[in-house]
Parts: sequence; structure tokens; C-alpha cells
Amino acid sequence: MSVPSKKVLQFQSAAVRVLWLAAAWGALSGADKDLHGQQLSNVIKTLVFRSGADGYHTYRIPAIVTAHNGDLLAFAEGRKRGSGDDGDIDIVMKRSSDGGRHWSGMSIVQDEWSDPAADVTIGNPSPVVDLADPEHPGRIWLPFTRNNDRVFVTCSDDHGASWLPRVEITAAAKQPRWGWYATGPGHGIQLQRGTHAGRIIIPADHRLAGEDSWGAHVLLSDDHGVTWKIGGVDTHLAGSPIHPNETTAVELIDGRVYFNARDQNGSSPGTRLIAYSEDGGLTFSAPFSPEEDIVAPVVQNSVLRLAATDQGDRQNILMYSAPGAMAARRDLTVLVSSQEGGAWTKVGLLHPGPAAYSDLTRIDARRTGVLYEAGVPLYSEIIFASFELSDLPLER
Repeated sequence: MSVPSKKVLQFQSAAVRVLWLAAAWGALSGADKDLHGQQLSNVIKTLVFRSGADGYHTYRIPAIVTAHNGDLLAFAEGRKRGSGDDGDIDIVMKRSSDGGRHWSGMSIVQDEWSDPAADVTIGNPSPVVDLADPEHPGRIWLPFTRNNDRVFVTCSDDHGASWLPRVEITAAAKQPRWGWYATGPGHGIQLQRGTHAGRIIIPADHRLAGEDSWGAHVLLSDDHGVTWKIGGVDTHLAGSPIHPNETTAVELIDGRVYFNARDQNGSSPGTRLIAYSEDGGLTFSAPFSPEEDIVAPVVQNSVLRLAATDQGDRQNILMYSAPGAMAARRDLTVLVSSQEGGAWTKVGLLHPGPAAYSDLTRIDARRTGVLYEAGVPLYSEIIFASFELSDLPLER
């Protein structure tokens, strides 16, 4: 299989993208219609992980990236002894080489190798593809945690076929006051603009040891994963009206980074919070504040860029995936923004029924995909769905 160029994988071909986006140019600028109840058509869905298969009780916490060779890599936590967030948990992976229509057998990416039967939680996968490393183009970095306490990274130079020995980075990635810690969940990003181009950003969250608290922070690397450091930090005690938790990020065309966080039972009407960084994630410009344009239950969500005017497109488009019900994890919904996250429009229902965590990826210049938790009961399946922008019921 030939390897697409870096230019293709970064979707820099304006000509191809203009064709793909042609149906939407007039749609987003004035679209404020709530289409939450309208189910998307022409969506291709495949089952990736099923509870009870391959020796695991439950699969949770999906994350997905498109590798440098075009393969899709779907990660999850394989939970052996139950569906809870702790216990004997491994990071597992499946691969698709045909845009998500078929998936490989499962491989174990990370386990407690010294004692595979130990009740050790290896989780919170947050993969990111480094397309700017001149020595290792397309290297995949995978930060993760051990027992939500220690922080590690591993990487792959063969599109996820093998992984180098993990390296502990806890001393650089975690402040002494922090107890519980999670990378991601969901994909990280690499900046493309300004003086921080090439920087790897991993959204993460933490709690203060011994205190009822929640906080979001940024883990970043400026040297292609050789060293890591803490960027922006925003921590709130339980008495605060907001409780930033699991976070997703996207780079804006003006060079800022947009962060969207789960509000863990805080006061935000839609359980979502937002913050920005003007220095590439090194600091937050201001503390997190409520995002009133998105309504979701308390859950992790995902955000992804689809188009950018500074890359030859006629309009800026961000996509967002989230359960659309306010009080329950169900009805996975797709939203879009032509205002760099300043306003969001619901464009359709991707999956009716139980649905929770999700992660978005670009498959190629035409198709987008989302890996998400679903099933009856919820968490019994992780599904991959793909669609073209022309599949979305945008007003014309």
C-alpha cells in the first residue's frame, strides 16, 4: 500500500476539499435550526468492540486517529473484571485499512507486563499523530496513565503495528499536589500555525489529593515527544460553580487553542465549559466558563476541524459530537460551527438510543468518522460510524 504524502493527510488540498464542502457553503452561515431529532442518512456503521469478546468484560473510553498511511486505529480500555473505572484494565486496539468498513483482530497495546493478571488500571489512551517530526514522520504518540496516578508515553513508527517500550513522565506531567490524573480521553492535537507549530497538545484533567476538586490541564511537547511539560492549569474546589473535567481541544485559525470540557456536576446549564489559550496551550487566557450553546449530559465529548480558510477553504468548519439528551447518555448528535466555536448548530442525530463517549477523526479528504460507546445496555458496544458532509441535513 502506498503511503499518502503529509500534505494529503493534513488535508491541505484545497481543490479536493472545495468539492467536498461545496454543498455546505451557504448552509452554515445562516443555519440555526435545531435538527437534533432528524436522523442522518447514508451513515456507514460497523461494530468495533463488543463486551465479552476477546477475554474482556467491557470495552470503554474510545479514542481514534488516522495514521500516516491512512489506516484508522481505534483504541479502548479493555476491562477484564467488570465495567468500573478501576481494576484489571488494558489498552487495546483494532485497525481498519478500508475507511472503517472492516476491522482487524484486537491487539493489546499496554498491559501491566510484569504481571498481566494484576488488578492494575492502564487506561486513558490519548493518541496523536506527529506529522511534523522530520526524523520520524507519522510517529504516533500515546500518552496514558497507570492507576490514574502515574503518567506514561509510548510511540509507534510503523502505524501502530508495534510500540516502543513505555517511558514514565510523571515527574514532568504531574504537579505534586495532584492525586487522580487522566490523559484525554480522546485524541490529542498537533498545532499547525504560528510560532508553536509542531507542538503536541494532550488535553488532560486532575484532582487535588485529599480535596474534593476538579481541574483541567494541558500536557504538551515541543520536541516531538522527547520531553513533556505541563501547560495551562485550571483547578476548582467543590464549592466552585464550575468543575472542569475531561477536555477536548482544537486549534483555531487565529492561532488560539479552543478547549471544551465536561462540567462535572457544576452549574453550567449544558454541562459544558470552554477556555482558550493564546500561547499554544502554555496557559489558559482565562478560567473555564460555561458554554451555553451546547447541551449534553455529564460526559466526554469530541471536537475536530473539517475546514479552514487559511488552508484554502471558503469557510471555517468545526465538528462536534455529543449525546444530545440533557439528562441521559443517549442520542449521539453531530454539531457544526462556522464561527470557530463561537456558535454551534445541531445538524443531525447520528445514533438514536444509548450513547456516551465519542471521538472524531478525518478518514480522508471526503469522509469523517466517529468512534463511540453504545449498545443495549449502554457500554456493551463500541461502534464506528462514517459519513460525508453531504450526508448531513444542512439547509441549502
